[in-house]
Amino acid sequence: MQKLPNVFNKEQITQVFSAIDEPDLMMAVSLGLFCGLRNGEVCRLRIQDIDLSTNRMRIIDSKNPNRTSQGYGKDRVVAIPHCLVDTLKKYRNWLGQDETYVFPSNLPSKHMHPNDLSRRFLNALRRAGLQILEKVDSKGHKRNAYRFHTLRHTYATLLWEKTGDILTVKHALGHSKLDTTLIYTHVTNKVVEEKINNAFGAGRTEIPSTVLDPIGVLMRRLAHGEIDIPTFQRLRNALRAQQTMEYIG
Repeated sequence: MQKLPNVFNKEQITQVFSAIDEPDLMMAVSLGLFCGLRNGEVCRLRIQDIDLSTNRMRIIDSKNPNRTSQGYGKDRVVAIPHCLVDTLKKYRNWLGQDETYVFPSNLPSKHMHPNDLSRRFLNALRRAGLQILEKVDSKGHKRNAYRFHTLRHTYATLLWEKTGDILTVKHALGHSKLDTTLIYTHVTNKVVEEKINNAFGAGRTEIPSTVLDPIGVLMRRLAHGEIDIPTFQRLRNALRAQQTMEYIG
């Protein structure tokens, strides 16, 4: 089985934020946690990419910014949660009007380097008591249990727990393949537990119709690895065709 990603729990998130005093690092960590941005995406984010009138931001050429070959690099639009809007406004006022990048470097017209953001975040983890060594590889390189990308894993896991909709998680993360996103369904069983409790909780006299929705059942089976993607697509198309015929008939 593929190694499950580490995620922060609520107590650890509080510890991390309590260990940060710098406004730019606080904002960068917030974008990782509440918008699921990668380290490099945070560093390359420009002021013009953020639209607070629609609460959206545009992530340009997200994963491979230096590759121009077909299939490398892709843009996506990310929703800004309401809880982050006021913080972003205050940060932009603090930053000033002359900056191009949300996280500028000390060098003119340059953004913060991803290595600098990683280093500063690791320092915050150390202050929070969360710089935990996970393993040392064959070359002697140390790997910590938590790093900046853990914020993105936490975002994806929380989104899955709150929605139970793996396709929404896939879209929010900008994954091209559903298989990449399905790993988050194994990190937590909270969605399954809540659906079972909702379906069979004490005092219930009937099962809601949404629990018996055939396509919803297929999505849950796909999310938990009971069926593969081609099978899901074939059965979903068959159900839709059947529903269409019933409607016409």
